[in-house]
Amino acid sequence: METWVRRPTTPNRLVIDVTRRCNLRCAMCRTWEAPRGHELTPAELGSLMDQLPGLCWLDITGGEVFLRTDAEELLTTVARRGRALQVLHFPTNGWFTRRIVETTRKLRELTEAELIITVSIDGPPEVHDRVRGRNGSFARALATYKQLRALEGVEVYVGTTITPQTADSVDALGELLAREVPGFSPDAWHWNWMQVSGHFFNNATLASHAKVRPQQLVRQHLRRRGLPHGLVDMMELVFLVNLEFYQRGEATGITCQSLRSTAFISPEGELYPCHVYDRPLGNIRGQNFAELWRSREVLAARADIKKLACGGCFTPCEAYPALAGAPRQTLAATARRALKLVVA
Repeated sequence: METWVRRPTTPNRLVIDVTRRCNLRCAMCRTWEAPRGHELTPAELGSLMDQLPGLCWLDITGGEVFLRTDAEELLTTVARRGRALQVLHFPTNGWFTRRIVETTRKLRELTEAELIITVSIDGPPEVHDRVRGRNGSFARALATYKQLRALEGVEVYVGTTITPQTADSVDALGELLAREVPGFSPDAWHWNWMQVSGHFFNNATLASHAKVRPQQLVRQHLRRRGLPHGLVDMMELVFLVNLEFYQRGEATGITCQSLRSTAFISPEGELYPCHVYDRPLGNIRGQNFAELWRSREVLAARADIKKLACGGCFTPCEAYPALAGAPRQTLAATARRALKLVVA
């Protein structure tokens, strides 16, 4: 609630990319082709946590986090030293099932934060394996998803990236998940549109491949999900309603929180506004984060974001904090758009 009235002295939500390495070769991402530098160590991430007393929401991402041999140490370090942590989330392609499940079990014992994991599944086996560039990817992802679901106190979601290669198979994927996963509900199925980012996905050359007709897909998914049954479910519904109109070309009308309450850090420690805006602002190595957060470069970038000089976006990583950080704008925009969908 602090962010409703002022910019905090350090962010309360952070995305940290801990590796550019990936064992898959996804059609919509080229992070594995990016030159690799010296990745942040668990000790450096622990030190960063000590400098963020108000951090309550942390996303650890990659590449594939579990390609790091120290993934368990890394995740347990941030969980243990994130003093105010309420949500810890990480995505995975699910390839390293045993390592992922064992680490998650230890995290559940270590932290009282809400533990959320997204397992990427982009279509039925033949579609998923083709899009992800490696045979057997679907089978491993589904096995990981099932085993994670069996752990108590862990929220596990299927994450599907909508691209021209996956859009026509989402209905088939939904039917398959309902058959293969006892008790599976669309509430546990998160959608994301293909993102283009030079510094994160390294896929700026693929911008022309990101075009997917949105309205029919989003409306079908909204009907599939039905009424929300919890806070996360409500946030997903609000995101999807506004996503449809954003994809039509309509400005969201909801103020982005990048560099107000949220930020992105690269595997090498470079601070960016978010995972899309390719504007490096300084490195966290060798300097106090609070000083970097109030630096002239960061404040100038924040002012440009407010003016949409970044180009504007509505990706889940940035949309969720925006929805939570601007409640009045979110309520007004969502109510107006939901009414249009009802009467359409």
